[in-house]
Amino acid sequence: MKKIFITGASRGLGFEFTKQYLERGDYVIASCRKPEKADDLKEMKTRFSDRLTIVQLDVADEQSRNTVFEEIEKEFDNIDILINNAGIISGNEEESSVLGEIYKEDFSKVFLVNTIAPLLMSERFLPLLENSSNAKIVNISSQNGSIALRNVGGKYSYSTSKAALNMVTKVLSNDLRDKGIVALAIHPGWIKTDMGGSNAPLEIEEPISQIIDLTERSGLSDSGKFLDREGKEVPW
Repeated sequence: MKKIFITGASRGLGFEFTKQYLERGDYVIASCRKPEKADDLKEMKTRFSDRLTIVQLDVADEQSRNTVFEEIEKEFDNIDILINNAGIISGNEEESSVLGEIYKEDFSKVFLVNTIAPLLMSERFLPLLENSSNAKIVNISSQNGSIALRNVGGKYSYSTSKAALNMVTKVLSNDLRDKGIVALAIHPGWIKTDMGGSNAPLEIEEPISQIIDLTERSGLSDSGKFLDREGKEVPW
């Protein structure tokens, strides 16, 4: 039974990761900003009370990260997989700014949540990852962060934050290779979620299952790569 830590677990991809890992028999630590409003997570807790811990976490807040680490460290000796899933599309978290309506606060907030927080989460929880015999860090990226594939305008802060996250993942993989810890940046695809919208072509179940399988079979030879849900490399 693996121990999985998931950020942004109250809805969308994070909740589906939580659901599928629990159904596979693993232990999940599900974090979100407002657990008291996370009805789906609370319902899941009634089904898997012995294998689900729900914690309040704002990934962008240092004190929140430290508090959660101290809580988890008291209960668990290790974490096997850290999934940095929490993310926002723009500073107002609902719609992306377009050229002519860009403001620096948007970039600051998006980069803090999408790029800096995954690095700081990985750094803070490194002691527990080091205690795992096969630890992995999964940073949920996006094809929007591929410079080579970018052929439309808009989504400035989101796209650049994901491109930067890819670099964070690559550098992190170099630092962690000698520790045997794998770091991956994964593009899940365009999925029907609150962020992805109703026009997205993919239902959520299969892509998340594919990412879980990809994470399971990945090794140090894959560390630092930018992959899609099927394991194919996405151009930087």
